[in-house]
Amino acid sequence: MNTTLHVELTESHDRTAVITVAGDLDLGTAPDFYQQTTAALERHPVLVLDLARLAFCDSSGFNALLRLRRRTQEAGGEVVLAAPPGHLLRLLALTGAEAVLPVHGSLSEALASAGGGAFDGG
Repeated sequence: MNTTLHVELTESHDRTAVITVAGDLDLGTAPDFYQQTTAALERHPVLVLDLARLAFCDSSGFNALLRLRRRTQEAGGEVVLAAPPGHLLRLLALTGAEAVLPVHGSLSEALASAGGGAFDGG
């Protein structure tokens, strides 16, 4: 199966970066996702993942999200999920991960809460 994932740092301000994730987060794409997102931690310890265009997430992708959360905590930061699709919301609820990964219905809500609300959208 040929899967694609697009990961792009679309906005940044001080400690916070918005990373847009589109496509399939699965066994084939999870390692690249993890590498690209952890690279952003060098300059931005607060990562807001815009997941509105995430089409699919399997257990490998879910594990990459949890590993990213742990890595950002080690760096003194946090991961915030914005607009995750229904299938990911169900997975977060089933596993209890919604207790450790902040989830917001929209990017603007996530930005308002990220890093104490320091991102002004600019």
